[in-house]
Amino acid sequence: MSSKKLSWRNCLLWTVIFSHVFPLVISAYKDRMTHLDHSEVRVGELRYWLWFFTWWSAWTSLLTIIWSVHKLFFFKKEHLKSSYSSQLMDLVVTETNLISGVVFCLGGFLLTVPLKGTIPSPFGGRIEKIHIWMLYNAFWHIFGPALVFFYFWKYCLVNKLVENMKKSLVYNLINPAFYFFYVLLRPEVIGYYNKLKGNHPYNYPHDYPYFIFFWSVGKPACKNEQKFFWHSWPRWSQILFWFSVIFFLIYLGFSLLLRFLVRIKTEVSIFKKEMKTQKESLIYA
Repeated sequence: MSSKKLSWRNCLLWTVIFSHVFPLVISAYKDRMTHLDHSEVRVGELRYWLWFFTWWSAWTSLLTIIWSVHKLFFFKKEHLKSSYSSQLMDLVVTETNLISGVVFCLGGFLLTVPLKGTIPSPFGGRIEKIHIWMLYNAFWHIFGPALVFFYFWKYCLVNKLVENMKKSLVYNLINPAFYFFYVLLRPEVIGYYNKLKGNHPYNYPHDYPYFIFFWSVGKPACKNEQKFFWHSWPRWSQILFWFSVIFFLIYLGFSLLLRFLVRIKTEVSIFKKEMKTQKESLIYA
């Protein structure tokens, strides 16, 4: 890779990092300002961030920042670019960003739009909640995912993933599986820790960020769900049912996404080869 291409690549990665660090900081600040009733929780505490990263957008940023830093500072040997693990990580980060961006833009934003009101700014005065919400979500769900997808389209390879497609379909589930069990186990670990310390169970502001996690442990996400049929089942029947449904949907969704991204990269590679062949034929004609 030429020095000019390398500098453009590095500049893109730094922009990706900013597009994820900026909304992380702003979102954490905004959340603290809008949950003042939880005065026992501090942004500087580990338990706050353990809760914060249960949200898919924050989880996406964590993965993307680690991936970008690795690309910038530890990705020195050129031959590593085509390793299977490197290609898999490129794909995983791209998938995670696309899910974050697409789900938000297709209606997920309706779950996070703030009510009217203002919050205090760090520079004095007050800021409309909707303005700061629009600012950090533009980076979090539009610019950030778009930049990661562009990097994948421009610089990443998938040939090793294609050669080992069966293995790739399995390894592709590592990220969603790890995230799923992290979210489920976090309140249990924190609650056990607080029980040993003699404190009240920690559940700020909820045990789980999304309703599917409540269903996975046989609990309703809200009171109105008691009328649905599965809440009359025994708890272990509910858990088995929802684990099966969630596993099927995760496998189906991530498998389709993997094949979609692999196909895009394969078509791009074929197009580039055809263009290169045409150029060479014109030169020697």
